[in-house]
Amino acid sequence: MIAGIKIKEAQKEDSEFWTIVENLDKQVEFRLDDDNVLWQDTRLVVPNDATLREALLTEAHSSPFSIHLGSTKMYHDLKQHFWWSGMKGDVAMFVS
Repeated sequence: MIAGIKIKEAQKEDSEFWTIVENLDKQVEFRLDDDNVLWQDTRLVVPNDATLREALLTEAHSSPFSIHLGSTKMYHDLKQHFWWSGMKGDVAMFVS
């Protein structure tokens, strides 16, 4: 699994992350944990980092437990643990 530390560090570099953080009082579904890692409810927020997202998509698509999932199943599996704006479309594009 992609290390949480990579996601944490990449969050700090993402302008969308800072926009969400600046508006946390208006966005009750988002929260910062004690390590200043951003979560959407129980899902880790993946920053707008193409390399990181590609690595997550590749891992989800080719895991021994889920070899070559279709986009719907892959999306549902990923969304249990991760969130990013446009994730469903990214999964569909990756699988096609």
